[in-house]
Amino acid sequence: MSTPGRRVPLPSRQGVLTTALVVAALASGRAVDAMTPEDRVVFGRPFLRAVAVGEAVQLRYAELRPTAVDGAPVLDRGAEPPMQSPGLWVVTTVTVTPTLDAETLRHATFVDGRGRELTQGVRNELRCATAVPGVPTECVVAFEVAVDAAAGSHLRLARSGQEVRGDDMADVDLGITPAQARAWAARTDRVHGAAPPEIDAATGEREAKP
Repeated sequence: MSTPGRRVPLPSRQGVLTTALVVAALASGRAVDAMTPEDRVVFGRPFLRAVAVGEAVQLRYAELRPTAVDGAPVLDRGAEPPMQSPGLWVVTTVTVTPTLDAETLRHATFVDGRGRELTQGVRNELRCATAVPGVPTECVVAFEVAVDAAAGSHLRLARSGQEVRGDDMADVDLGITPAQARAWAARTDRVHGAAPPEIDAATGEREAKP
């Protein structure tokens, strides 16, 4: 005596769609899992472009050239009151030529010789003149650092003050030696850190430096 065969229910249209979505999600998951932990770390950091003082580096949004680095215990801020430090003020002058929009620098991090990262704040400053595409402009960066941690320092610069992940960032080797740091600490004059000159609207030229 034959046994009646059991009916196998066919999947509904909604079930087919759900299955397709699950398969797609799994496929996407496999693609994500194929990324190594190192890949994820790299994606979460900026792309560092090494450059030394006096050299130029091409970033995706500008050409950047650190032109000078100087230091002293007292920072001259032009029309603003000077600031005294128990350590050193290290001031870096940078020429930036935007290649896209009116992009300039808004991010600065100072990595001292001990590997500590110093950020912008009430005292540490990044000041840039107004940027015009294709026209060199100037930025002045001033950071306060301990005398015995100044040697071997790097300055990191980028265009965004909010999000630097995945973007180009200049990594400037400031070339400071222990002897130079000690000489700066003994100075009695001030290191210049005033805001750079702006473009004169009437002439189109940069104002003269004070």
